[in-house]
Amino acid sequence: MAHFGILATFDHNSQCWQTYKNRLSQWFIANNIGRAEDPQCIKRRAILLSALSDGSYKLAADLALPKEVQDLPFEDIIKLFDDHFTPKTCGFSERFTFYVATQKLGESYTQWAARLRGLTAHCGFLNVEEALRDRFVMGMLPGPEREKLFAQDVKALTLSKALELAVSVHCARQGAASSAASHAPNDQALFKISQQQDRVKSASDKKIQCSVCGYKNHTASVCRFASYKCKKCNTKGHLQRMCKKVNYLDNAVVNESEDDDVFAE
Repeated sequence: MAHFGILATFDHNSQCWQTYKNRLSQWFIANNIGRAEDPQCIKRRAILLSALSDGSYKLAADLALPKEVQDLPFEDIIKLFDDHFTPKTCGFSERFTFYVATQKLGESYTQWAARLRGLTAHCGFLNVEEALRDRFVMGMLPGPEREKLFAQDVKALTLSKALELAVSVHCARQGAASSAASHAPNDQALFKISQQQDRVKSASDKKIQCSVCGYKNHTASVCRFASYKCKKCNTKGHLQRMCKKVNYLDNAVVNESEDDDVFAE
């Protein structure tokens, strides 16, 4: 006969007994294995024992001594595991853990609220929802979400409303940040443009100055004024602005007011 769901093996070294017991109970309900169908609990005992790993089965056998574990009633085996795996709790210790809990980096507000609720399991609070609301707000990471909740009326604020407000403010912040980023200049593109401009400028600075006319867009060998005579020293091969005999300059700076008649030709 086919069964609903999958009944996994229980290994006490890596699994929580309370969680497994709850799943086992639901599996029995889904497959119609109850007191009516199994009044002596023989079938349920066999299912539980066969679902234990070797190590967990040996543990059950040791706990059952001097009796044989397979001879114990189903409820007795459950109680053996309950007594063994359920730690003794101290109310103040559990409350201390709850009160010092804070939201972790990267933990969403929904996850933070769920973790807090799990910490209240053994605290014995008279008003669980009020304690959860207070710790949820006070233990939040600093930011606009926390400031928004601190401004609320404590009498009207519930945990569900606090969670809703925190998520709403967080989503609004993310939307605003995304919008601002889409309109901001692309720093990488600007950096590339700046690099290109620097390369062009550097290449321009490295060009050799023509010794005939003084410009840097060509060399003396192709200068069209190479056959002109200098008006200061009357020597052929350079213009007066590049005359070394008169100016005693190794690299004269081009003065656009000189040789206007020559460049106008």
